[in-house]
Amino acid sequence: MEPLSVGWHAVSISPYQAGDSALILGGGPIGLSVIQALKARGCEKIIVSEVSSMRKQYASDFGAHHVLDPTKDDIVARCRELCDGKGAHMVFDAAGVQAALNQAVKAIRARGTVINIAIWEKPFQLQPNDMIFRERKWIGVATYQKGDFQEVLAAISSGRMANVEQMITKRIGLDEVVEQGFRALVKDKDKQVKILVRAGSGAV
Repeated sequence: MEPLSVGWHAVSISPYQAGDSALILGGGPIGLSVIQALKARGCEKIIVSEVSSMRKQYASDFGAHHVLDPTKDDIVARCRELCDGKGAHMVFDAAGVQAALNQAVKAIRARGTVINIAIWEKPFQLQPNDMIFRERKWIGVATYQKGDFQEVLAAISSGRMANVEQMITKRIGLDEVVEQGFRALVKDKDKQVKILVRAGSGAV
């Protein structure tokens, strides 16, 4: 529920309207959650930019209509091609890296919006003229707010969000947290989305 609520909140804060197209940078837990939140709202053109082959498959499985590889595809050109020659209406940045942001700014259309969800480890650079001359916007989104969990639960209950259990890629016991939990997320993060830990004797 936690990553799904972050993705839900990001789409709620964004200017998304029916008929809009969206580019998502990054196919980790938050990027995948944004895909599902957009799908629940009826978005018919979801584009994802991701390097990892496993995460690209996850993105497709969760409902992305087009999955691109920034090491092979020209993200800016492909977004324009897929979006009436104008670019995406908005970009959700769940990657937090300079190269991805550079692409994001140019991949949106005039008066489009970059929605930053990622937490940045380093300061980033943004050329104001890229925003000014085409009246683009950049907004920051932080986690979630009161009501987001309830709205996600309602979306799941109504069937607008389906197969959310696929977010759980591994279930482990409390005694396995170091090896099968933390180290798996560090060394094998491309294959993991969310790992659930059994804290008691009950099944998870």
